[in-house]
Amino acid sequence: MNIILGASGQVGSLIVKALLNSHAPVTAVIRNPDSKFDALVPVRIADFRNPTQLTEALAGGTTVFLLTPEDPASHDIIGETKRIIANYREAIQANQIKKIVGLSTIGAHLEGNTGNLRMSRILEQGFDDLNVKKVFIRPAYYFSNWLGFMEAVEQYGVLPTFFPEDLKIRMISPWDVATFTAEQILNGPMSQKEMYELVGPRQYSSRDVANVFSQHLEKDIDVQSIPREQWKETLTHAGFTDNAATHLVAMTQAVVNEQAVPERLGKAIKLPTRLAQYLDQQLA
Repeated sequence: MNIILGASGQVGSLIVKALLNSHAPVTAVIRNPDSKFDALVPVRIADFRNPTQLTEALAGGTTVFLLTPEDPASHDIIGETKRIIANYREAIQANQIKKIVGLSTIGAHLEGNTGNLRMSRILEQGFDDLNVKKVFIRPAYYFSNWLGFMEAVEQYGVLPTFFPEDLKIRMISPWDVATFTAEQILNGPMSQKEMYELVGPRQYSSRDVANVFSQHLEKDIDVQSIPREQWKETLTHAGFTDNAATHLVAMTQAVVNEQAVPERLGKAIKLPTRLAQYLDQQLA
């Protein structure tokens, strides 16, 4: 049985669909009982911070998909991540899970103050002593992150960004990530621990993103780069706690400094979906 944690999330929900399309056994684990799934998908309710619920949710599983949920309301993101990983370990051992597939991120190999990237580093290192097969997926920046600015784009013709207007970064389609991850759930790994870094077909700048929005909406879209000194204030005004904002700022700075790049650039796997294809599909 393949058990998908965070199954109502962006990537998790797509993994469930991909496994269902492959006629593979899949169980969705969610926190919100109102989440909707295909009638063929068994659903279990569990809070990752509750080890008893998590252990029950993994019952009967052989492979489990893991992630580190980001909570803008958290007052201790790193502490919560460590507690969640400890709960994962307890549930995995109690249910004799054979394989874990973890959703990490490009830049997880970095040490030091990397903000949210450190959460993925904790995930990758959290199971080294367990006798289970391990696969970790490190995707680039999601195309879907730009959809959060649609209101400003449509109403004001402006694309806000924390990045310099012409800074090109690696981006990727969440569906490509989910499809690749589903394949790893069904097949690999060949060794005890494997790592895959995923990128899209090319790099994009914020200006490139604005141009794609312009083409889709048939209107001019300007880029508004938010100054570094306003990042944290912008996030707290959007509802992030001081702690959550601080970590997101640190991660963003690592991207702007061009530190958050594939650890093994020559071996990064290039997946096919282009930004225009993704946005056309999402905004149709």
